[in-house]
Amino acid sequence: MTGVMGSSVPTPLYPLYQAQLHLPSFTTTAIFFAYVVGVLSALLVGGRLADRVADRRRLLLPALAMVATGAILLALAHNLGMLLAGRLLAGLGTGTLTGAANAALLDLEPPQHKQRAALFGTAAFTLGSILGPILSGVALQAGLYPTVLPFLVIVSIALAVGHGLWRLPLRRTAPPAPAQHSPQAVHASARALPARRVTQLMLLCCITLSIVWGVGSSLMAMGPSLGEKLLGIHDYALSGYASSLLAACAGTAQFLSQRTSSTSAFRYGNVVFASGLACAVASLLATQAWLMGLAVLVTGLGFGAAFIGAAGIVNQIAPPQRRGLMVSLFYIAGYIGNAWPMLLGFITDHAGPMTAAMTLLLTAIAASAGFVILSRRLLPVRS
Repeated sequence: MTGVMGSSVPTPLYPLYQAQLHLPSFTTTAIFFAYVVGVLSALLVGGRLADRVADRRRLLLPALAMVATGAILLALAHNLGMLLAGRLLAGLGTGTLTGAANAALLDLEPPQHKQRAALFGTAAFTLGSILGPILSGVALQAGLYPTVLPFLVIVSIALAVGHGLWRLPLRRTAPPAPAQHSPQAVHASARALPARRVTQLMLLCCITLSIVWGVGSSLMAMGPSLGEKLLGIHDYALSGYASSLLAACAGTAQFLSQRTSSTSAFRYGNVVFASGLACAVASLLATQAWLMGLAVLVTGLGFGAAFIGAAGIVNQIAPPQRRGLMVSLFYIAGYIGNAWPMLLGFITDHAGPMTAAMTLLLTAIAASAGFVILSRRLLPVRS
């Protein structure tokens, strides 16, 4: 939670950095993307390391140190280089924490409760995404050094967690138990699909995650700036709270979707996701901020359902000997989707904010509609 919270803290602060350093929109989104580069780098390397160390603290403590150091750099930042370095370190720390912390949770749970560890991991990720923008938003509205104080809070939390880990060693006590499949994975896992169909479904799920995460990251990186330019929302904290609302709704939808099939969650999620984006289009055309709030709520519900549905499908179709690789590729595709804000910033600089926002929204709506149609062709049977 600490790493994700630190990653989402800057959400309402990007317009401040842009104004103070006189940055174009594209460069501002590059600050956001530096975090993504760090996370991807850590996931590609840290995932292997997490399975090789007996004491998880050997990864968790350095990861927390990177998160804290990144937060210190951001608190002291007075130029673009420090912002980029701070975000990169935050990403490296968060990416390392993601793999090592999830593995540590699995170590602490008995074999019959492994799914509870996954639930704790998801809850921590969601809670961090919610609290980060709220922390900086409150500091911004209260005038409490918004570009400094939130990051010092992150440093304090990282130090406290690190101290707790140091006093409570986490060691692997038993070999990994056989994978436990959720009810929504039972039927599909029992059926062997042709290799071509597996490839098609894998591509469908990867592109879906890329689009869904791309929209979410665009709200985090560009939401406050676009909200000011297109809807007259001059309180950047409110736009930050919108990011928290999206995360809260997505987490709620993920929890509720656990009881339905992956295919249904995927289809309904994309329909709701597209409906929320259509509401956002209407909000921009009518210049109604309240309608955008409704759009964020609906989009978040679709976001969560589509995500959990796509993840479930990947788990179902993946051959046991390739499941780890396919799941990793799935999440890498999602993080690559976080490059969307940079494209959005480029379009904003050259064609204006309305063109950029409409390009993002209409592309995502069309893509979601296509995903639903393709899923009906590739997954004709409910799974």
